[in-house]
Amino acid sequence: MENNISKDLAAMSLQDLLENGIHFGHEAKRWNPKMSRFIYAQKNNIHIIDISQTLERLKVAAKFLEEAASRGNVLFVSTKRQAVEIVRDAAIRSGSYYMTARWVGGLLTNFATIKKSLNALVELEKSFEEGVLDRTKYEVALMKKEWARLFRLYGGVKSLSSKPTAIVILDTNYEKAAVKEARKIGVPVVGIIDTNSDPEDADYPIPANDDAIKSIRFLINVLADAVIKGNKGNGVKHSIKDYSKIEVKIIRREEEKANKAEVINIMPEKSVEAVVTKPEVKRTSSKVKGILERVKEEAQKKETKKPSAAKSKTIKATKEKAVKSEGTKSKKKVAKTK
Repeated sequence: MENNISKDLAAMSLQDLLENGIHFGHEAKRWNPKMSRFIYAQKNNIHIIDISQTLERLKVAAKFLEEAASRGNVLFVSTKRQAVEIVRDAAIRSGSYYMTARWVGGLLTNFATIKKSLNALVELEKSFEEGVLDRTKYEVALMKKEWARLFRLYGGVKSLSSKPTAIVILDTNYEKAAVKEARKIGVPVVGIIDTNSDPEDADYPIPANDDAIKSIRFLINVLADAVIKGNKGNGVKHSIKDYSKIEVKIIRREEEKANKAEVINIMPEKSVEAVVTKPEVKRTSSKVKGILERVKEEAQKKETKKPSAAKSKTIKATKEKAVKSEGTKSKKKVAKTK
């Protein structure tokens, strides 16, 4: 069996597991009775895991992952906060899919619906690379926001086209939905389980501390090395690029440029300036002529409405006489009253 296992795993000893704190379980009151066969002892109300069984089952799981990676791609799953970065980096390094934000229901059992979201994510990234057409800056900002949401959920599985050959789950008790879907479609589960988990949830259970960062990093990297040996570096190629922080090119459709291109294609023997500029000059001169004509017409109308100079003088004189006559009449009335 050891001929098919990597040298690092074949040379691994119990001391390596002890140094990484893999033997520490949960409190005794939080245990799952089904894990009793993997528990070595109880100390200070903490269960101690039998790491001899851990080492044996780790080698079996690694051998299986090596074989599974040679047939297809493996999926790593963990949404624990302290394990997100470790699992993501190991999956990218080994060329595997990963799911670290949250398990999206139906990823395995209803893939036809999930595929629509994956296509939307890929189309957004393609448009960001080539440039978006006729969009405002506000619309581009909304597109980036939608991309960030989709990438957070599906960034690790955006190129998924068929079911994985195996799923590595950190803490099957924490990822019950992923275990349920894997069981439903018959995908083998390699599970890192602690003393509070059910070992029957995994086809290849590995009893170990699934909370400590040091323990998680050690186990996940061992399993990732097995995947690399199986796929020989030909796994999933992840393109990690944060499109929410880059400047997206906006392509505009200009009618003038389109018209120029059409004219050039129709009449290539004439110069571009001769074909393009002359109609524009004619259009502008006709507009100016129309404006001047309207101004002249309005001026003529105003002049026709105005009375002549002689008429205006007579009108002014009659107005003055009328005012004087009214003044004298008012004076006479005042004198009579006195």
